Amino acid sequence: MKYIFVSHGDLAKSILGSAQMIVGEQTDVRAFGLYPKDDIGGLAAQVKEAIEDFGGGEDIICFTDLFSGSPFNAVVSLMGVFPIRHITGMNLPIVLEAFMARMNEEFTAEEIAVKLLHQAPKTVIDVNNYLEQNLEE
Repeated sequence: MKYIFVSHGDLAKSILGSAQMIVGEQTDVRAFGLYPKDDIGGLAAQVKEAIEDFGGGEDIICFTDLFSGSPFNAVVSLMGVFPIRHITGMNLPIVLEAFMARMNEEFTAEEIAVKLLHQAPKTVIDVNNYLEQNLEE
């Protein structure tokens, strides 16, 4: 499984760096950012090149930071050309789960996506409520 992270600014690169600090250096992964001076066409071209370098197949999952943002739209523009999987709303816990999930080489991109979406609600926690509930027990 190959991963491509795309975001506004340095977020994708920073999430990748933080994830690698926790789970170790990763292969078959790229990260791209869109900056104020950039245009969406240039970003889409970078992502397209990475997809092609990865073989352009169904074993690629693209992660974007924000639904309907420019990085999201750059990846969506490639979905009709390549059979990639696309998950938006990436955060560090989801990226860590994705790296762990690909250790099972039998998982397809769709199976990993289902697993990640199942985990997603557990990645955002109201700590005040969590502590209150656990102190009451």
